[in-house]
Amino acid sequence: MTEERKETFEEEVNQNEGIDEEPLSRMSRKASRQSKQKQKQKQKQHKERVESSVKEKLSSVWAAINRYCSFAFSILKSPAKTVVADGFSHYKYGLISMLIFSIVFSIGNWFQLKASWNRPLGFGERHHAFYDGFFVVLVYMLVFFAVMVFSIWAVSRYMMKQKVSFKEAAAGFGSLLVPVIAVSIIWMIFAIVNVPMLTVLFTVLMLFSIFFMMALYVQRLYQAASEAPIDYIYCVFAVLAVALLFAAVTWPFISEYFTASLIPL
Repeated sequence: MTEERKETFEEEVNQNEGIDEEPLSRMSRKASRQSKQKQKQKQKQHKERVESSVKEKLSSVWAAINRYCSFAFSILKSPAKTVVADGFSHYKYGLISMLIFSIVFSIGNWFQLKASWNRPLGFGERHHAFYDGFFVVLVYMLVFFAVMVFSIWAVSRYMMKQKVSFKEAAAGFGSLLVPVIAVSIIWMIFAIVNVPMLTVLFTVLMLFSIFFMMALYVQRLYQAASEAPIDYIYCVFAVLAVALLFAAVTWPFISEYFTASLIPL
């Protein structure tokens, strides 16, 4: 009887363990399903957050482009009247205009460098990779504009006795570069297609436009000054002299990048 009871007791224990293991296994499967669902939900939420952030960034960039385009069109309609009307408090737009012009000019200049390899006289014939011919000219143009803005600020501050900040000078001069950007885009097209005569024509027009816009902005500052001790012409000459002096000092180091555009023969 004792052995039979032991066997009966063991069978009951085994049955109870089987009964206990069955709900435990169901609970573990249910817990694993729940953890997988939670993980999927987290991944879905993370994906939605990333997509929403990307959409917000793209929408903000598109809105910024639209604002700049509306600003640029208002300048193109009447540059002289606009500079007198609002005085240009658009510092960011001025910097963007300088950057856009520098990029456009650097692209067209590199194509002129590339075209100089097959020219009869070969003025400016140099073999530059794109990153070299593009970025060197881009940095140089940005530094050149910084020098021009500094000279405008210094002339307005010390020759006109006008309290103009560096940001205001950059905003005014950079904003007036919008018409020059339009000319530079046409110049870039002729430079890429490699039409030497039209490239030279628009090069002269582009350079003249830069200094003309500088003179226009200096005139606006001179008219706003209450009592300028020095005549307007000498103020323009001072800004022009600083810009040309900078070009003359840096020309030996940068000439090989610009000769192909200035003399496309």
